[in-house]
Amino acid sequence: MAAFVALVGAVGWAASLVLGYGLAGLVVAVVLAGAGSVVAWWKSDAIALRVSRARPAGEVDCARLHNLVEGLCIAGGLPKPRLYVVDDDAPNAFATGRDPRHAAVAVTTGLLDKLNRVELEGVLAHELSHVKNYDTLVSTLAVTLLGALTLLSDVSLRLLWWGGPGHRDHRRGRAGPAAILGVVGMVLLLVAPLIGRMMQLAVSRRRELLADVSGVSLTRYPPGLIAALEKLRDEPTVVRSASRATAHLWIESPLARTAAEGQGARLNRLFDTHPPLEERISALREL
Repeated sequence: MAAFVALVGAVGWAASLVLGYGLAGLVVAVVLAGAGSVVAWWKSDAIALRVSRARPAGEVDCARLHNLVEGLCIAGGLPKPRLYVVDDDAPNAFATGRDPRHAAVAVTTGLLDKLNRVELEGVLAHELSHVKNYDTLVSTLAVTLLGALTLLSDVSLRLLWWGGPGHRDHRRGRAGPAAILGVVGMVLLLVAPLIGRMMQLAVSRRRELLADVSGVSLTRYPPGLIAALEKLRDEPTVVRSASRATAHLWIESPLARTAAEGQGARLNRLFDTHPPLEERISALREL
């Protein structure tokens, strides 16, 4: 997270340098990016649930879901999160929220229909481990900071294209060390979103592996989660309401990864937010 903040500051410096706004431009850019990140962090759970088209899970209609979560929360010493259901045939689930007291867990109808009690318990334990370990906070901060990086870079490049103070100075022939720094700033503006994206992927993949192990420590039964991951691996459907913005939250990548699953499979594999399911299953089998 310190590296993310440093990268945001570097991009703000590059923007002020390239555009020629000086220290004032840097301060304004960093303040706006920070304010946007705080707002997104505060409302991250509501945004993720709305984007995923989740609805509250009724205690009568989803009695098994509520019973399993209550038992796991007692075992893990967690407050019960708000529970939601996403109407989708693809089995999947995700957790969101800035801390255990403001957490929510959402599951698809496909997960409820296609997994037995032991397998569903393993998936829910995985998601509750994300909440207990504050993975949802880390993931949310990573996403908001990445959004700030992208916003700063995009706005700066657009202003430069239309002609900012730095662009006018360049046309007047003011070169020298400032020109060299301007080139460095331009390169940083171009590559910063990609660097931030790679940092986010590294955080997300590691947290998924840790949540698998932590989830098994709650259920004391690795075969349950193993069987659930095997079913997710063999399931050809993908979540229709998922997007790249929320893909890192789900227990298994909700985006198409093969040509049979949909378009954009090659790009999704390139920027995959999850380690391969085979790798996760093999790690659980060693426990």
